Amino acid sequence: MSMALYTGVTGLQAHQRRLDVVAANIANVNTIGYRSSRVLFQDLFSQTLQGGSAPLGAFGGTNPQQIGLGVKIASIDVDFQQGSLLTTGLSSDLAIQGSGFFVLSDGSRLGFTRDGSFSLNANGLLIEPATGMRVQGYLADTQGVINTNTPPQDIAIPLSGIGIVRATTLATMIGNLNADAPSVPPTSVQRSFIVYDSLGTAQQVTITYTKQAVPENRWSWEATYNSPTLGVTVVGSGDLDFQTNGTLPAGTTGNISIAGALMNATGSLPDDLDFIVDFSAVTQLASGADVASDITLRNQDGFPRGILESFNIGGGGQVNGVFSNGLTRVIAQVALATFSNVGGLSRAGNNMFLETPASGTAQIGPPETGGRGSVSGGVLENSNVDLGREFSNLIITQRGFQANARTITAADTILQETVNLVR
Repeated sequence: MSMALYTGVTGLQAHQRRLDVVAANIANVNTIGYRSSRVLFQDLFSQTLQGGSAPLGAFGGTNPQQIGLGVKIASIDVDFQQGSLLTTGLSSDLAIQGSGFFVLSDGSRLGFTRDGSFSLNANGLLIEPATGMRVQGYLADTQGVINTNTPPQDIAIPLSGIGIVRATTLATMIGNLNADAPSVPPTSVQRSFIVYDSLGTAQQVTITYTKQAVPENRWSWEATYNSPTLGVTVVGSGDLDFQTNGTLPAGTTGNISIAGALMNATGSLPDDLDFIVDFSAVTQLASGADVASDITLRNQDGFPRGILESFNIGGGGQVNGVFSNGLTRVIAQVALATFSNVGGLSRAGNNMFLETPASGTAQIGPPETGGRGSVSGGVLENSNVDLGREFSNLIITQRGFQANARTITAADTILQETVNLVR
């Protein structure tokens, strides 16, 4: 009878622990990135009253007689299934689709989380705001190239803190050179346009188109640059030989080269400005002798200085900076971590897990590699708690607790009757 009392107590203790786990799951039903837990039971050691025996002759043998001594908690497992995604629209909010954890650092240790509700601090670092731990990733160089073979480091997104320029490499012309323009005396058409050097300084280039008498359908061109130190300087020239249908052969281009020394007006020396002029879209069609040619610059790929205004994060975890001059450039890439045994991770509060010997070493790398999931910006992952299942577990746990309490009550009643045998 006393054994039944102790067995009932183990049942109460085990179901109380299960109730605690269910309560924690329900409490965190709206916690971003939370992972629910479940409790599994196992029976305790059993007392053997009689061992089993083998058959012997006409004797058929016996089975062992054992009495269980109660129940214990076998494990409390964490469910790492995907939670639902919530659209927030905030660029610093991130969610993982698939396996993996965001990597956080406080300078001395690493933490791992599925909660991507990050923000920028005063230094432009991407952080987890509740703890101040810094999100880890890979930084891009000045060309936007990321080397994922280097150790992860703090992700910096200094809004309004960095600038970017792009020197012109291609200028495209469009329009028409009037076929009715006289070649004797030669007709000249002059057009000026702006390009940008390696410092983002606007530089004006002038191209003069001159119709030639021989051979027919040829216009020559000459590019000049008004140097602040040497005056007007020829920086490129060539011929445009139109076909009989008024078009140029595909791929008709010219080269313009302005030495950095020619542009050195303020003491700041830029790189030599070498770019291609694409004339493929220019035509020579008749427009009437009194109609001027309308050739002009369609576009050029240079940009003046722009500052970082905003950012967004793509599926590969790449942080794309958007600059005030219209340019975009990769700034960094978020790192993700996976483990050989995610069930071996230890909860550390603040939606964070820590590495343990049971989990194995963190395998850190870029998203969408090595079994790691993808990262989405402007989205958060909700808790994966299933309320219907948790309420069912709540009822089952309550009834189990009540049943074990009844066992204790019944054992107590029998003990009382035993005591009452002696009057």
